[in-house]
Amino acid sequence: MMDTLEFPSLLAATEKVSASAQKSFFFATGSAFLLLAVASLAALVSPSGSIGFVGSIVSVASFIGALVIQLSSAKKEQEQKWYQARAASESIKTASWEFAVGGEAFRLDDATAEDRFSETLREILSDLKSLDIGTAVTTESSATESMAALREADLATRAETYRSQRVDDQVKWYSAKAAQNKNRNRRYIILVVCVEVIAILLGLFSIAGHGTIDLMSPAAAIAAGLIGWMQAKKFANLSVAYAVTSHEVSLIPPTLFSAATEPEWAQAVHDAEAAFSREHTMWLARRQGPV
Repeated sequence: MMDTLEFPSLLAATEKVSASAQKSFFFATGSAFLLLAVASLAALVSPSGSIGFVGSIVSVASFIGALVIQLSSAKKEQEQKWYQARAASESIKTASWEFAVGGEAFRLDDATAEDRFSETLREILSDLKSLDIGTAVTTESSATESMAALREADLATRAETYRSQRVDDQVKWYSAKAAQNKNRNRRYIILVVCVEVIAILLGLFSIAGHGTIDLMSPAAAIAAGLIGWMQAKKFANLSVAYAVTSHEVSLIPPTLFSAATEPEWAQAVHDAEAAFSREHTMWLARRQGPV
């Protein structure tokens, strides 16, 4: 097996943009939910007394802040950057692995493979003009030395490297993400239930005439915010989708090791990368669906 494969610098640049845009998008989304909760709590503050209309001012300001975030194009732009950069990253990974191990897209007997690989990266780069990915990658959009070395290795070495560094890595990643999203979904459900139970108790307390402040409205706003956050993160959907993909990817190795000739191997790699691409396509469809 070869050492860890090094990818073109364009991959690191797109992954950096994707992570940054994702962080900004969820920060804006979470801030909007938080501001709505603050607004509902601040509205409970009586305008009388020494603090005057502070509560009302804070409530109105919070509502305005939430409204600005929801209507701002910046949030949508960050979301689109996240999608675009991740799509580019996945395309770069697929092309790089197919080139490095001699997949169908860049077969070993293709004398133009290296030029076509560089052209593929340039095409991906041309689609990222709206993203700030730096200038260094424009001169380094080609196969790395480790990719070229792996491409020159024998079939057994390429197969073992691809299995351990690509397929096994993807199985572990999807399995871990499935478990992570499942646990997060469970924790948020418990939290929402707790808030709703508290709201019910507060309502019963008010009905019994033991309270003069309406705390049910803030509790409802907080519960709605938590549910909105769960929908934005899509914990439940991703947990199931990642688990299914993990099982699907885990079935790939036998197919790879049954390839005895270069043409069979090239097609097996292409089929494996197609499985990864299907998951990414489904991810995009889930992300772009109604939240």
